[in-house]
Amino acid sequence: MNTYCKVLVVDDEMLVRQGIKYLFDWESEGFTIAGEASNGEEALELIPQLEPHIILMDIVMPVMDGEELARRIQTRYPGIKIIVLSSFSEFEYVRSTFQSGASDYILKPKLDAKELLAILKKVASAIPALQGAAKPGSKERVLEAALDKLLSGYPLENEQLRGAMGDIFPYPLFMLLAAEPSERSAAAAAEDLQPVMTSVFERLAEAYSLNISFRALRQDEGRVRLLLNTDESSLEALPDLLQELTHDCGVEGHPAAAALSAAFHQLDRLHEAAEEIPALLEKRFFLPEERVFIGGRQQQGQQKGQQLAHNGPQAGFDSEAFNHELNEQDFHAAFTRLRRYLTSMPGRLDTEMYDFKSLMGHSVFNIILALLRFQYEARQLEERKYEYFRRIHEAVNIHEAVQLVEAFLEEAEECIQQRMRSAGGQAVQRILAYIQDNYAEPLTLTEIAQHFHFNPSYLSNYFATHNKEGFSEYLNKVRIEKACELLRQGDKSISDISSLVGYSDHSYFTKVFRKLKGVSPSQYRRQPMEGLHEL
Repeated sequence: MNTYCKVLVVDDEMLVRQGIKYLFDWESEGFTIAGEASNGEEALELIPQLEPHIILMDIVMPVMDGEELARRIQTRYPGIKIIVLSSFSEFEYVRSTFQSGASDYILKPKLDAKELLAILKKVASAIPALQGAAKPGSKERVLEAALDKLLSGYPLENEQLRGAMGDIFPYPLFMLLAAEPSERSAAAAAEDLQPVMTSVFERLAEAYSLNISFRALRQDEGRVRLLLNTDESSLEALPDLLQELTHDCGVEGHPAAAALSAAFHQLDRLHEAAEEIPALLEKRFFLPEERVFIGGRQQQGQQKGQQLAHNGPQAGFDSEAFNHELNEQDFHAAFTRLRRYLTSMPGRLDTEMYDFKSLMGHSVFNIILALLRFQYEARQLEERKYEYFRRIHEAVNIHEAVQLVEAFLEEAEECIQQRMRSAGGQAVQRILAYIQDNYAEPLTLTEIAQHFHFNPSYLSNYFATHNKEGFSEYLNKVRIEKACELLRQGDKSISDISSLVGYSDHSYFTKVFRKLKGVSPSQYRRQPMEGLHEL
């Protein structure tokens, strides 16, 4: 019976753990990395599940250091051997761990494959459960370890194994296929998806008569991964095959999206292909109806999305203009700008998902900040801002994100409307009085906005909300009423009256007068009936 010596690596530095993991081909030497932990507390939680033979651990760690971990292991699991990693050359510092049952130690600065392997073998030779067991040398496990090493970006230094790859992979091209469950319950859902996907892919590859072989690789962040080995003749059929693959997985109760890397000739590029997959699957955020994404190719749905990105209403978001509008209290313009950008986003591929979410988070923050700065009642928005950030960050597609931002904008608009309703009457009365006193001047909305410290666009909406006429309509009404008074007095010419009530253009005055009174100024003056003068 083949028995691997299982090793648990405990170190708070991820790079150290990764370096140890790829110092040598562990399986070919009779060892396997059973798991990793970043501190003593995590290690204690993993021990019952992993049942390691040896723990390779650092001393200086957060939460629970190596000295405490060694004491607890000696008490609870006396059969586990401990090898100490230390950055300190003084033996006194690590002696306490030997008193707690450590078998050996090795200095991190001198850590190399030969020395670590020698210590591991010496310690393993003293473990009763491993005595008499056959040395595991399964080619399958060795290959699995080699591919895992390539996936993580480490070169394959075993030349004998590298040469054997030609027998294992008969075709010249490699591609990495990854699939993730539509319901992102990550690892559990991926475990269920793996056998279904493998079975369906094997059946479809045979049905399409493709020259293709594949191997399952370790999962990554809830994604099932297959290494495909094929030739040029099979490339054209792969997009259709993958569409069927995702469809059939869905029929069997495991809906998923799939991404296929660009083809590559050398297995040393496996890590690059793995790095390409997340960006391909990220396109689902903007194209939630799509199920297949292929590197180096343009699918019909993706071409449509890129066309939208190119011809859409807005290639990007002008944050500087948006923030200027907020600072000017021109909330209507700022919110319209943001809504226009949101409308342009579904189907686009020119923006990264995390960049988009970050932009939306900053926009929400800046809106809340502007409302508070100008003393709007936005305390509830302020209290819930982290909830908005979290929900935007967790949005699974563009439609959900747009709905969240739109809901926030509606709440922000309600804050503004509350302010306008509560303070509107008094402010509008001051504005109306100002117009009554200065109607003969060449008044403009911009001039009045400056006088009352409003943004012109904001004042226009504000005025219309609190008065039955808009600004221009109300100003014309005041001026024409004053003109009627002067016409009834009968001692000034119509041209003079036009100037006296604020119109520099006599023909425009006549046009406005006729529109509001139904007759021309001269006809109004000639009418002797008091009733007509009241029109």
